[in-house]
Amino acid sequence: MAEKNKKKGLSAGDGSIVIGGNVQGSNVVIGSHNTVSNQNINVAPLFQTIYHFVDAHPKLQAGKKQDAKEELKEIETALEEPKPDENFITRRFRNLNRMAPEIVEVAFETLKNPLGGVAEVIKRIAKKMAEDASA
Repeated sequence: MAEKNKKKGLSAGDGSIVIGGNVQGSNVVIGSHNTVSNQNINVAPLFQTIYHFVDAHPKLQAGKKQDAKEELKEIETALEEPKPDENFITRRFRNLNRMAPEIVEVAFETLKNPLGGVAEVIKRIAKKMAEDASA
């Protein structure tokens, strides 16, 4: 393989890797201790879980749900930046917390640990259904 790369004008030392093309969003393993670095984190699927929770929230009126989703969209957009503005994100979460603290809890759990966030949503839905059944 090294011979083939030399023919194309590429060369690398022992233990080196030559990668051609765009590797954005790929996991690149580097070093002798195999550190995994992912340069691009896709938060959109995580936010879909949070948006579904907002839609299913029994105590939020339609206008408040829309406001909550707009705050979340701004947080999502900010988190996709190479260097997210922590102060901006904090303000958005504070606004969201004033509207519905439960949404902030689910958002934090989902963003910290996607499976934990899904579990939190399921737990809250199950609790709500149990409350409805006993009413």
